[in-house]
Amino acid sequence: MKFIFSAFLLLVSSILFAQPAIDLNPFNNKSKRKLYQRNHGAIIGIQRGSATSFEMGYEAHWRKLSLLKPHILGATANMEYNIANNVMGYKAGMWMKRGRVNLTYGGNLVYFNDFKGLHKYGLGPSVGFRFAGFHFINGLNLLAGDKELKANTLYASLRYYFPVENKFTWDRKTRKKKEQRKKDRKKKKKENKKENKKGIRSIFYNDK
Repeated sequence: MKFIFSAFLLLVSSILFAQPAIDLNPFNNKSKRKLYQRNHGAIIGIQRGSATSFEMGYEAHWRKLSLLKPHILGATANMEYNIANNVMGYKAGMWMKRGRVNLTYGGNLVYFNDFKGLHKYGLGPSVGFRFAGFHFINGLNLLAGDKELKANTLYASLRYYFPVENKFTWDRKTRKKKEQRKKDRKKKKKENKKENKKGIRSIFYNDK
């Protein structure tokens, strides 16, 4: 189990740092003017391998919006159920995509049980294609545990993502400029009010 966990960490690290040009920090001061999007929601899907399973779970995205080189990082936690063999599976993993039509690359920690004491666990690299909320994934589960338990080793799944909440955020430098402009407007508004009050008082004073 320690070996599988270590291998998973190595896999995720290679995914994150495979392309050093990608800046996953939305608050990088070196960036000029970048808009980032964070959202999360539900996923449902169907998986085909040696058996058919239904999938459902939760997914979160961190995306850099750009016309030239957009990129997105996703984190997923989902479960799958194989009705024919009465096997429940649990997955937690990450994936990333750079560009508009490029493939997604990811990896998962996986665990299966058949409610009768049999278990399998391991990790699974995956590659896929994502477009308009649909995510087609081709994956491989490298499993250890009870050989009697039937779980998909090589599989293909099609998922759909339902976003629940979307948040947009500028990079730190742009946010600070916007906040400063907002403070300046408030300060100017207060000064204008004070000047107006002084003007009204001076009118009454001159009348006397």
